[in-house]
Amino acid sequence: MAEFLLLPEDDLTLAVVLKSPLIGLDEDQLFDLAQGRREPRLWRELVRRRRDNDAFAGAHEALGGLLARVDFTPPFELFADLLGARGGRRKLVARLGPDANDPIDEFLSLALAYERDGPPSLQGFLHWLAAGEVQVKRDLDQGRDEVRVMTVHGAKGLEAPIGIMPDTTGLPYA
Repeated sequence: MAEFLLLPEDDLTLAVVLKSPLIGLDEDQLFDLAQGRREPRLWRELVRRRRDNDAFAGAHEALGGLLARVDFTPPFELFADLLGARGGRRKLVARLGPDANDPIDEFLSLALAYERDGPPSLQGFLHWLAAGEVQVKRDLDQGRDEVRVMTVHGAKGLEAPIGIMPDTTGLPYA
């Protein structure tokens, strides 16, 4: 999303955003928009065809609203609004499951931390994120009713009522 907001003329990035849970176009809608378009850029085609289709109108309204604010809004405020009031978190969790909450929270924390250290700009924030080596780790020792597939190294020190370790050092019996 941030890359699109910085360069709306990048058709591939826009296509990814349109298919993402944040906008939610399906393959057929994206194909309809992109194939045989009159405009040279996908964004301009979306602007032109926003009256043809409710999904296109919704995508244009959501993205146009963000584009109007991107130059004046600090990254944390922009993404907090996108993920909160505009329902982005709900859409991401609906598509990816509740485990998506941890990286979303960490992302917002990073946006806030970035703003404390310097002048807030979206381009600077993206550069800062790319240059850093941030890893989000979850506490896997919490009691959750789920199956976890892990490497032996990753599972070291964890406790579970049942553990299955396959023998992967030899060929299976015929």
